[in-house]
Amino acid sequence: MEANNTATLLKYIQDNTVRLEFNRAHNGTELDVAALPNDTKVLNLEQYRPLRSRFRGEFITRRIDDFVSYTTAKADAGAECFVWADDMTAKAVLNLGDLHNPGHADNTATIKLKTTAAFDAIKRMDGNTRTQQQLAEWLEDWRDNIQGLTSDGQQLSPSKVIAAIRRITIKANRSSDHTEGQLSASRSAMEQVEASSNSEPLPSFIMFHCEPYTGLAERTFMLRLSMRFDEEKPLLALRIIRPEQHEEEMAEEFATLLQEQFGDKLPVTIGSFTA
Repeated sequence: MEANNTATLLKYIQDNTVRLEFNRAHNGTELDVAALPNDTKVLNLEQYRPLRSRFRGEFITRRIDDFVSYTTAKADAGAECFVWADDMTAKAVLNLGDLHNPGHADNTATIKLKTTAAFDAIKRMDGNTRTQQQLAEWLEDWRDNIQGLTSDGQQLSPSKVIAAIRRITIKANRSSDHTEGQLSASRSAMEQVEASSNSEPLPSFIMFHCEPYTGLAERTFMLRLSMRFDEEKPLLALRIIRPEQHEEEMAEEFATLLQEQFGDKLPVTIGSFTA
């Protein structure tokens, strides 16, 4: 037993000597490391002090004004704002520092723009088929935001668009023509089915005007109207034209808006940052 205790003591002295020599050799260098024994626990005493050692935290909001006011008030030198276009969020790292004096980058402010009800409505509609009645009722709900456009450029009022959708009729013609129009589809090599309205011209496009996100300017989304037939009943769908372009433009608008608010206090970059 005594031999075992002696061996343990010698091993402890040897390990401790190595650690002390290592720490002494690296003392005063820029290498922020230290050798510790396996059973040593590091305890952060900040939680027991009256004040924290430094300010840090995460602020989250959906309001641009609150985001800008908080960020400018809490930003240290080198703070920067990053806009992520995919989900229209912006994150300001307030203690980023610089290349020579980097900060901990754990004091942040984040804003995620809130989509409007109108923009949510067209995103839910995008690419999904609806019955004639369902689409007409949807257009009724958003009549203040819509305007029709025929394939030859004729503009239609909301009332005319809704009336045309409600009064769609279907006719089948024997034909060997395989060409498909904007609102027609071939059922077979010898039969073509077309949709038309007895009272009003059918729109090929729906122009939808709305403010997509709270704080951004109103924009117009062009929706293409398409149709297919299911047992003599028309199914209609609206699809947003060039949605990726809208996403890029809205991200640029968001970044520009923030940069105008920040002025020269904080640079704004489109992208993501992780410390």
